[in-house]
This record gives sequence, C-alpha cells and structure tokens, in this order.
Amino acid sequence: MKRRSFLTGAAALAAMAVAGCGSKESSSSSAPATIDPDTTANLTLAYWDKNQTGTVTANIKSFNEKYPKVKVTTNLTAYADYWTKLKTQAQGNEMPDVLWMNGPHIQLYASNGMLASLDGLTSQGIGWDNYPKALVDLYSFDGTHFGIPKDFDTIGVFYNKDIFKAAGVAEPKAGWTWDDFHQKAKAISDWGKSKGVWGCAAAFNSDAQSTYYNTIPQADGFVIKDGKSGYDDPKTIAGLQCWTDWIKDGSVAPSKVATSTPPDQMFENGKCAMFWGGDWMASQLATDLKGKEETFQVVELPKGVKQATVIHGLGWAVAEKSTNKAAALALAAHMGSEAAQTMEAKNGTAIPAFNGTQDAWVKTYPQWDMQLFVDAASDYAVPYPVSKNTAVWADKEPDYLTPAFSGTTPVQTAAKNLADFMNAALAKEK
Repeated sequence: MKRRSFLTGAAALAAMAVAGCGSKESSSSSAPATIDPDTTANLTLAYWDKNQTGTVTANIKSFNEKYPKVKVTTNLTAYADYWTKLKTQAQGNEMPDVLWMNGPHIQLYASNGMLASLDGLTSQGIGWDNYPKALVDLYSFDGTHFGIPKDFDTIGVFYNKDIFKAAGVAEPKAGWTWDDFHQKAKAISDWGKSKGVWGCAAAFNSDAQSTYYNTIPQADGFVIKDGKSGYDDPKTIAGLQCWTDWIKDGSVAPSKVATSTPPDQMFENGKCAMFWGGDWMASQLATDLKGKEETFQVVELPKGVKQATVIHGLGWAVAEKSTNKAAALALAAHMGSEAAQTMEAKNGTAIPAFNGTQDAWVKTYPQWDMQLFVDAASDYAVPYPVSKNTAVWADKEPDYLTPAFSGTTPVQTAAKNLADFMNAALAKEK
C-alpha cells in the first residue's frame, strides 16, 4: 500500500476480538523450523502494495530454487480492503499462510491466537539482532516474536523543482522550518491560483502517517503515552492547528481537493509543488515519472519546535492455523533473510530492515536525496502510535479531526473530544 499504516476499515477486527473469535492465548508453534528440500506444499502469500510485486515475485523465485515443490500463490489486495478481508478470513480460519503485518494490528492478531510464533526460526538464520530493535519489539507480544521485520519507513517532502522555479520561489533545503514551509507553500499557491496549482497537497484526512503524526511530535506533543491519549495536550493541539492554519490561508489544498485527486497524483500531474510522503513513494514516482526524474527532489520534513518524523515498518507473519505451517515458516524466514532484503533494496521497493542492506536501496535512486529517510530513522524518528486495539480509536481520528482541518470545528474542541473517546477506548484494553 502507499499509505502503509492507516487503519481504514479495520475497526471490525476489534469487535471480532471482543466477540471471542480465536484463542485469547498467544500462539506457540510446534512446527519444525526447517523443511526437507523435497517438501510438497501449497502456500498463499498476502500483501497490499502493487509497487512491490516485482520484489515479492523475485524472492519467491529464489525460495523455489531451494524448495521447488512448494507452490506459492500470491494474493494482492488493495490496502483499503486488506484488513477487512483478513478479518473475514480470520473468522473463517482461512488466513493466508504468510502475510504482511503492520504495527497497529500485530498485538490484536497475536493476542487472539491467529499468528504463529517465529521463535524457532533462529535455526533458519533469523537473528533478531539483525534488525532494528524498535521493529523487533514492535512485532513481539508477551515475549514471543510474531513478525520478522521487513522494512521501515520515514517521511519527507517531495517537491517539483520546475514549479518552484516558475513561481520564483527558492527550493527548500535541509534544516528548514515550519515558517519556511508555510512561506514557500503560500507563495506558490498565490502564484498558481489561476493555474490550479497548490503550494502543497496532503492527505491529512486519510493518511495520519504522512501528515499530523509528524507535526504532533514536531510540536513536542504525542498521540499516546503510557496508555493515555495525548490529543488534549496543548502541544499536540499545536501539531494539529498548523494544518488548519495552512489550509485556511490557501497554502495547503483543502480536503475536498485532496480527496477528489490524491496528493501523489496531484504531484505527478503538476498540480501541487510539494506533498508530504513516505520513502515508499520513490518506487511509484520512478515508474510514473520515468524520464522526468530530474524535475523533482525530496527534502527532510520542516522543523517545528523540534525535528521529528514518525517511523513504522512492515513485518512478515505466519498464520497459526496454516495447514502447511512448516513450509510457511520456511517461506517467512526466506522473505526476511539478508538475501531477500538485499533484493528489496536493489529493486528500490522499500528500505529493508535487515541491518547493512539500506545502502543498496539509497543507491537505487541516485538522482534524489534518499539518504535522508535512512538518517531520519536513526537521528530523529519517533515510534508509530499503537495500542492493543489501535483500530478502535485510530479509525475514528478522521471523524473528529476532519471538521477541525476544514475550519468548521475549533481544533482544541475536536482534539479534546477525540482524547475523551480515545481514553475510553484505551481503558477497555486493560
């Protein structure tokens, strides 16, 4: 998916957990960690990002060089439908054998006995110290590993150099601030008003990861801490108010514009000079704007009270009730291996999580400053906000915040109401 962590359509999974579908105990897989090269099995592998199809296919091919009799059928589902479909499969005990998992869902699936333990994969070369500790911890529950870190992502600002030049506005540089961003976006919007060109477009109503999950920590606020919501904190409110202010004066395109045409498409069509997006956008832009790579660049996020970007990453998981669990574990181990993640880096599909493989990813896009995404992970990244039932409150964020971004509800009022709702939901997790 392009928006890799937002939870659209996932709230029903929380209801499933409350209803008691699946065991409430964590899984402890008894399947062997290795399989014979002559093993025969049929596996399904589920993922959501079409931009990564080439890498997924290449790594399945290398897996089949070792296990030629294991047939792997891929199941690509658009992110908007992925979790709804997975919830239905879980209810019917028909989950894919191997699947992508993200941080907001890992605890819920693991705690309901839907995922297999991966602790036995050390015999297949999975050393947990080969991945960023934050991601290993993200995919662990009650001391058990339930996901192999696949990749990580941070956020930057992509910008069109030609529009900046035409508008007579200097290009952004590392170390820039919210004020710098605002001034540049406003100047370009004023210049481009008659041309239908905006200074910036952002999917703030549907993509928290690329937008306010960054400005909140940049304002020194927080979404969740110690089991409590941070939305009623004045600093968090400041990290939301900036979007309302930028939209109000025309610096950033309003929600009706960004909803009608997604910001990435606006950018590709020359209808916005900047958009906030993750490193995963590099693969899409390299394909869609082939031959025009020199017309755009990417820069680190502007600094608020402090510099910050949210970090998240995907993981490979295995269904506890897979009928071919041993083969599924072997496939997951292969997909999380150094060789597979090196392939991912070379293909430029995502920043691989395996330590030491990121440089190849950066070199895949020599025309753009992609190192900033890697540096951000170690220098100023903050964890993606999650809880056991993340979907219950995260799916409701747009309901409370959209009126604030559009200016119909005061930001402070919307944030306070969201905090009350979120705290009530978090209390039920205990």
